[in-house]
Amino acid sequence: MPAKKPHSPKALWWSAGLLLMGAPILALFSRSWGVGGLAFGAGAIFLGIGQIRAGEDRSGRFVGLALVLGGAFTAVDGVIRLLSGMEP
Repeated sequence: MPAKKPHSPKALWWSAGLLLMGAPILALFSRSWGVGGLAFGAGAIFLGIGQIRAGEDRSGRFVGLALVLGGAFTAVDGVIRLLSGMEP
């Protein structure tokens, strides 16, 4: 049985980059900062997960953890804005 080849993190990096760069544009077009915050938070979480998986030392993994926590906070803030109906 052949050994499993580990998945390439390229898809994770590309999706994170697309979400991080596209979130402000999405927020402007949809006129909802909650949607933009949710997309930006998801991008930061994806980027943090990729950094944790690719981190070779403790400092690299710590940066990934900070990105995941910051992205989670931003996503929760976006959900709160969406649910409360706050205008930009």
